[in-house]
Amino acid sequence: MSDENTENATRNTAAAPNTPTASNTPTASPAAPATPDSPTQTAYFAGGCFWGLQEYFRNVDGVTATTVGYAQSNTPNPTYEQVCSGTTDAAETVRVEFDPSRVTLRTLSLLFLEVIDPFSVDRQGEDTGRQYRTGMFFTDDDQKAVFIAAIEQLIDREPRRPAVLIEPLRNFYPAEEHHQDYLEKNPGGYCHIDIAKIHNVRNRQKYVDRIWDLTLEQFAVTQHAATERPFVNEYDETFEPGIYVDIVSGQPLFLSTDKFDSGCGWPAFSKPISADLVTEHDDDRVPGRPRIEIRTSETQIHLGHVFDDGPAELGGHRYCMNSAALRFVPLSRMAEEGYADYIPQLQQ
Repeated sequence: MSDENTENATRNTAAAPNTPTASNTPTASPAAPATPDSPTQTAYFAGGCFWGLQEYFRNVDGVTATTVGYAQSNTPNPTYEQVCSGTTDAAETVRVEFDPSRVTLRTLSLLFLEVIDPFSVDRQGEDTGRQYRTGMFFTDDDQKAVFIAAIEQLIDREPRRPAVLIEPLRNFYPAEEHHQDYLEKNPGGYCHIDIAKIHNVRNRQKYVDRIWDLTLEQFAVTQHAATERPFVNEYDETFEPGIYVDIVSGQPLFLSTDKFDSGCGWPAFSKPISADLVTEHDDDRVPGRPRIEIRTSETQIHLGHVFDDGPAELGGHRYCMNSAALRFVPLSRMAEEGYADYIPQLQQ
């Protein structure tokens, strides 16, 4: 049995006994653009199986309603079975209604691009077929501009041709009732989206715009655990008094009094300001050289690695960090930038 058939069988087994037919499936929703005076706006995202994508968007702060359905269909009011047959050319899509004063379309677009594989053609996870193609379907020129800008940023960061379609919404037909809010009703149901990302999306949305506005090097280091060049980075030779903060959130992480010259070519610290500011993760990417990766607790950006070859008098640890993941605030500006509470620690 193919991957597509496996999932189809699973989903059909879960179907309600009174599955709607083509004659009683809800009619297509109007694709009217949102106006500046609208209390909510609407966007349409196709990202593979709509069960998981709906649950992902449901957890975004500012999303007021979601509906799963079939977009760009050549057949009016298609049933799930017709969509699976491939005869309708419909894409499984989530209609997202949102309050733009709480979450912007750009934020939704970036969150969407992060949770799908934007380079996969007609496939997401183990689901294959035209119904699982990815797309952002716009209802006006303003939405089109936002979607295109998001894709351009993606290409800047990963110079490949995305498979995400950007095209006008032709139609959208709500799916049968048993597909709506499926994972809310069936918490253990099938989902091609990482459950951890669903649970973390509300926290991620606080920082996603700032993350995508980082420089290409900062993005590569913080999001893909890349390593900047040694000795020529910004803070390797910086030893003036001050504080080092998360490049994304501004959370204080390291004090200059805990920085030392390790000779490795990257900023080195004996310890973070507080142990709970960072998390440790096994990193086996380099064969034969297991390491401990360090990420921030709040934004979960990659900082670098910790080693046990630091000065014994400082505790024996060497937190080898990337400058690209940090921002240095000198002592002279700490009060002005809101870090006055940390000044006494530099003067001890």
